[in-house]
Order: sequence, then C-alpha cells, then structure tokens
Amino acid sequence: MTNTTLKNPWHNLPKKSPYILPEDLELIQHHRHFSNLRLDALPGQIIGGLDTAEVVFLLLNPGFNENDVAVDIKLPGFIEDNQSNHLDPYNSPFLYFNKGYELTGGYKWWTRILKPLIQADVPVTTLRNKIMTIEYFPYHSKDWKDLPRIPSQQFAFDLVHEAIDRNKIIVIRSPKRWIEAVPELAEYPYVTFRSQLNVSVSPKNIGEENFNNIKSRIIGK
Repeated sequence: MTNTTLKNPWHNLPKKSPYILPEDLELIQHHRHFSNLRLDALPGQIIGGLDTAEVVFLLLNPGFNENDVAVDIKLPGFIEDNQSNHLDPYNSPFLYFNKGYELTGGYKWWTRILKPLIQADVPVTTLRNKIMTIEYFPYHSKDWKDLPRIPSQQFAFDLVHEAIDRNKIIVIRSPKRWIEAVPELAEYPYVTFRSQLNVSVSPKNIGEENFNNIKSRIIGK
C-alpha cells in the first residue's frame, strides 16, 4: 500500500542531461568531488517496488560503466521504466530484469551479484518482483566519494522506514552510514556482507542461514 505522506522529489528531474534535481545541484555543484558524478546517466535511487519486494538492498550509490549511457538511455522504454521506478517506488518492478535489458550495466551487475540465488533455482523473472534496492546517494559515479547530504536522500531514508515497518528482509552495504541516516536500523535484524567490497549474495558472504531465509522469502516457501 502506497504511503502518500512521502514527498517524492523525482517529479522535478530534468528531461535531459545533466540528470540531477535542482535542489541537489545547488548544494553540491561546488564540492571538490562533484566532478566524480556521471550526470549523463539517469539516477538510480530506487529500483523495484516496495509492495511486492521481499528483500530490500541498501547500497551506497549506483556505480558507472559506459553502458549506463551508451546502451541504457537508447533502449526503447528504459527512460520511462527508470521514471516509473522513481515516481512509483511501490508498484514498479526491478527495471533491470525487464525483458530486453540484458545488455544494460545494471542487468550485468545484478545477475553477477545474485548469481548464487539464480544458481539455486531462483528465476530472474521472480527476482524482478521480489527484490528492491535503495541507494544512499542517487547519482552514478565510477568510484564512491563522500559528498554532502542532499535533499533527495530523505526520500530514500523515508522508504527505508517503511521497509522496516513492513518487516522486509534488509541487506545493507556500509551499515554505519545507513544507521546514521536511519537510526531504527540499529535495532532491526538486518543482514550485511562479510566483505563490503564483494557484495555477492552468497552463503559465504552473508551466511548460510541468511541466504536460505532470503531464498525462501523470495520464492514463497
């Protein structure tokens, strides 16, 4: 069920590059790490829908490879699907698992990260509706660099509050940063990665019990 009390900033995203909200740009455009951002790629704060997702991944920010511009934006329907994920983060499927998006950087990254689940007979077509990712920082960069807190992040933090209220399985990269933003996570039984550099969702990296719980929630057993 959609929480209509959340104010969604993504209605104001420009229709062409640079893809950054005006209120975010105002705060960070003079920061020394601003040039690290790839604003010719569409933001990726929210991928997937909270109403159907069983597992919510809290990550740092969307990475970048050339496919994010050379392939994604040119694919029929990609811009619209990205907009849907941001404008309706409750009912939109995980866009990178939409049919025809196999050449996107997002598809390649997520199928690699989720390969252990896929090899354990969890279909990509099921993952499309059962996972969601929320990024701490919404804009792409090849490497993570700290930037000041920006207004659009609050929308992500509010969605995490909802994920907690709905008892979703929450998997976190960089727990300290996320707990500072959403203190309730400190008391929530979240899952994290044994290696923060390798975020593979495998029994070795998140623990066998956590892996089996995630698999069971996704496939409904």
